[in-house]
Amino acid sequence: MSSTWNGEYYIALECKDLQANAMAIDSTGNIVLLAGRRYLAIRNLEDCGSPEFQKFPRQSKYDVGAAEWNPTHYHKELCVISSNQRLDVLTWRLDELIATFSVRAHTRVITDLNWHKFDPNLLASCSVDTFIHLWDLRDSRRPTLSLSAIAEASQVKWNKVSTHLLATAHEGDIKIWDQRKGTAPVQYIAAHLSKIHGLDWSPTSENHICSSSQDNTVKFFDTTNPRRAECVLTTNAPVWRARYTPFGTGLVTAVVPQLRRGENSLLLWNTANRATPMHTFVGHRDVVLEFEWKKQTPGDSNFQLVTWSKDQTLLVWKIEPFIQKLCGYEPVDPRERNDLGRDTVDSFKLFKKASPKIQPLQQEFSLLNVHIPNLVIKRMDSIARYVLVSAAVNNFNVHLKVSFPSAYPHGVPPGFEVIKEGSNINESIIIQLLQMLKHLAQQRVSKNRTCLEPCLRQMVTTLEQLSTDNENNRLYNRPYLEPSSLFSGYNDAYIPFPRTSGAKFCSVGTLVCFNRPMFSRRLSTKMDATPRIVPTTPRALSALENIYSKRNDDMTVSAFYYQRQRSRVKQNYSKITKAVVHIYDTMGLSFVNRQLAEEYILDGDVGTICKHNAAAAAVVGRWDLVQAWTLAELVAGPQQADEENLWNNHPFGNKLMQSLISHYASQHDVQMAAMLCCIFGKEHDVSSRKSSLKSLLPQSSEGSPYHTIPSADVVADGWVLPMMRTTRSSSLDNLTIEGPIRIPPPKTIPNSMYEYYKLAYAETLHRWQLIYNRIEVLKYMSVVPEPHKGVEFVSECKDCLKPTRFGNCKTCRKLTMKCIVCDISVRGSANTCAYCGHGGHTKCLKWWFSFKDICLTGCGCKCLIEAAEIFTA
Repeated sequence: MSSTWNGEYYIALECKDLQANAMAIDSTGNIVLLAGRRYLAIRNLEDCGSPEFQKFPRQSKYDVGAAEWNPTHYHKELCVISSNQRLDVLTWRLDELIATFSVRAHTRVITDLNWHKFDPNLLASCSVDTFIHLWDLRDSRRPTLSLSAIAEASQVKWNKVSTHLLATAHEGDIKIWDQRKGTAPVQYIAAHLSKIHGLDWSPTSENHICSSSQDNTVKFFDTTNPRRAECVLTTNAPVWRARYTPFGTGLVTAVVPQLRRGENSLLLWNTANRATPMHTFVGHRDVVLEFEWKKQTPGDSNFQLVTWSKDQTLLVWKIEPFIQKLCGYEPVDPRERNDLGRDTVDSFKLFKKASPKIQPLQQEFSLLNVHIPNLVIKRMDSIARYVLVSAAVNNFNVHLKVSFPSAYPHGVPPGFEVIKEGSNINESIIIQLLQMLKHLAQQRVSKNRTCLEPCLRQMVTTLEQLSTDNENNRLYNRPYLEPSSLFSGYNDAYIPFPRTSGAKFCSVGTLVCFNRPMFSRRLSTKMDATPRIVPTTPRALSALENIYSKRNDDMTVSAFYYQRQRSRVKQNYSKITKAVVHIYDTMGLSFVNRQLAEEYILDGDVGTICKHNAAAAAVVGRWDLVQAWTLAELVAGPQQADEENLWNNHPFGNKLMQSLISHYASQHDVQMAAMLCCIFGKEHDVSSRKSSLKSLLPQSSEGSPYHTIPSADVVADGWVLPMMRTTRSSSLDNLTIEGPIRIPPPKTIPNSMYEYYKLAYAETLHRWQLIYNRIEVLKYMSVVPEPHKGVEFVSECKDCLKPTRFGNCKTCRKLTMKCIVCDISVRGSANTCAYCGHGGHTKCLKWWFSFKDICLTGCGCKCLIEAAEIFTA
């Protein structure tokens, strides 16, 4: 537990056993509530004399989903928390947290809640059950109003200006409701293509709202014109929450907690300049779960932001006046307020209450790691604002002076100067070294981050690379690793380490292998004084701490890949041997044959197809396939069929074909297995063909006789034809049919594995770019494809005025589209404008828009510009 200022924040609470996942601050800005499954904790942020917090046990098996204090002064002692399907209203009185009453109307988990900004008795809650309930605390038996939506509601927010409007988020859409106008939304906004995680109304305008989404964007909408976002803010990760600042045009964003990608900082943006964040709040060791603005103290020009992280630490950030100016806000100096008649005693109390602030440069010097390999820090002067360092790497000696301007690190980088007295590097290396340091420093200070230690470490790494490059004396552009990625094991555990060797089947008939260079591997064996095995590839970056725990080497990825020679190792190698990637042709190891795929046919009667395919197999020397096709021809021959001419009614047909398919599948010959599944039923229409195939496939009363069937998306990634026999149940080596085979009754579900053979073979044909052969195989899929999910263009028939997704109308059988250029019905390639809906032949439209930019119909639409803006908005 600590309350000492650390630059721009102080730790108000640190408790590892609390395990709270929700935070709320009351209307006064003094009381903070932390809610978890086991405890509810209360802390007075203004009571510096008693830094402890009060814990109240909570008897529940459910976590707290959301918590919020009443924002009005009338009921400021009330707080509500959500737990599964229930809302618990709590009262904070006389240092006791009392459970007042509970309300329940939702049938699924409550996802969010929000107090009305002006009415102290009105509360809104939303749930996975698609309902939004409005509660009046004066009558908590049932909701005063229930709003129903089709999709689940993840967020609900009352308007901060209007007393009747509220907004809800449903997947990627936003609905605006007016409690005076019934149970239907008054506005609908198609905001994002991914899930919306957060909503926030503008504190100054009732028509402006922003939404944060999984698609790495924050969009700003005007509810009076919701068709297009007013502006879009793009980030590097999915955004969990985006909230307006109480000053200027600022916005604070946080990443999604479930990502755990090591991005634990909050970003402060200026909505008028969205190119880069204005400030980064760096201090938490884990992802931020919740953040809220603390009510400003009268007479104080600094705003405060309170954050709660998964590291169970509560931080209070002071927003300095220069940060407020970055968001377009000019703070008022407390001394100016005194001149306007404010009591000087209040200013004295304010000054006395403030904590002493440590200078950022002094803090950076105190946290600097002075034990950097091959680097010696000669002098650090925080008053004169400079640092002198000396680096000795192999035959390079460099003396560097780093000068820090007064505005550092807020957008202003330090100055770097190589002192030539004592340095033995030439002008070319000096220029490259200074360019690298300035570029890295500029990247850091652009996010208001310190850069001294990263620059010093990168300088040593650069000198090591330059000293080993004796051919052309150039600088290797290696990616820089953040210090947090080098020394923070709790974050690096989720970052996989780059592979140093491996092999993978890529595409059909290709094996790619790679390994570390032989030179670096030989050096690795000579670096250790005691003989031991060179460590294998670590599972994560944090594993480097164990590898280098007994060494003095720099703990970096480059040190693992290219471990340096020591002075006792002779310089026998003038350059590093580059790693070589080997690509092998493995078609000889597989039964699948490209020549057969090109020669095989599926068009015609069954006898002709079997004879043709048998001849093709004989050309390539596959006599086992010739025998199989001959047997297939005999089974399907009309001279052996009954009066219905169906091959599968033959007494030996079913078992013989099942045996053939199972045999070739067990041999990993998916090509032959898929062709046998497709070939029969050719003489009937699609429906009879599918029913015949269903009667072929074996079923059992206990479900599929196979092990786990890999889903269709497995086929699209990597190698679809396993070459080695493994114990995995998802591979094709477990294709042994267990139990007796029986002819199933009609209208049974087709076996998934037979469909998988066709799908795997179709994917193989696609990788060989045999598109038409692939389409022929897919025609015989018995499983109905999943319905399309996404954006579709639906045209309307000009004659019967009915919508259709195809080129022909299902009702009148006429072509639905006419070209706006040549006025001829469109067959084949066509294009339409997503804005005005007009279109036609692709060639005609290409000719027209080669010299015109307005739609030919005279609607005034600039199709190329308008359509592009729709998809970029």
